[in-house]
This record gives sequence, C-alpha cells and structure tokens, in this order.
Amino acid sequence: MFVTSLLSTKGGVGKTTLAANLGGFCADAGLKVLLIDMDPVQPSLSSYYPMTEEVSGGIFDLIAHNLTDPERIISRTSIPNLSLILSNDPNNQLINLLLQAPDGRLRLAHLLKAFANHFDLILIDTQGARSVMLEMV
Repeated sequence: MFVTSLLSTKGGVGKTTLAANLGGFCADAGLKVLLIDMDPVQPSLSSYYPMTEEVSGGIFDLIAHNLTDPERIISRTSIPNLSLILSNDPNNQLINLLLQAPDGRLRLAHLLKAFANHFDLILIDTQGARSVMLEMV
C-alpha cells in the first residue's frame, strides 16, 4: 500500500482536483484506490464522482473513535476500484482532539495500516491552511 498526501497551506491551488483525477486515473488502471477527504472547511472531494454507496461514517469516526471497519466509514463511488472516506467534522472537533491526544500527530499513520490489505493506493486531500490536521497528514 502506497500512501501520499496532496497538501499546501494555500487554498485554491488544485489539491482536491488533483486528488480526484489521480485517484480516478489509478482506479481505471486497475489499482484499488482510497481517497480521504481531510478538509473540514470545504469538503468537496465527494462531489467529483457519483456515490453508489454512501455510509454515514467518515474521517471523524476514523480518527476520533479509531473506527477502521470499511463497511462503516468507506463510501463507494461509481468508478470501480475507487472508494472514499468522507470529511464529516463540520464543527472542527478533530483539531482540538488531536491537540490534546498524546498520539495526535501520529494517529492517522497508525490507523491507515488497517487498510493495507484492501487498497493499493491511498490519496489524502487536505485543507489549504496550516493546522494540526495538516501536520498529522
């Protein structure tokens, strides 16, 4: 499993567009791809592809509750081999949680190991601002 992040402290530079297009291209090439929307302010990664199965869980459940059950946090797109973890932290609670947690900046790295057998590539889309979320990614 290969994990890469698309990040910049500036918004509007194409991070989300690149994540969506690169993810779709790699899925079309036969790789099992997981897109992760880590933008709590403007979560728009899910708008690029129609969803065939949208679950209620997302990034908040993964990070705050250590929930790694794919059936509860991973939504399916209409593109074969392309899945998505939605941004579902509208109140920005994750930032405070990560600042106070002893493993805050390392938590995502530990949790992503649970998906190693399910995906070939994980692409993480981030918000365009400096934060503990960006440092964690």
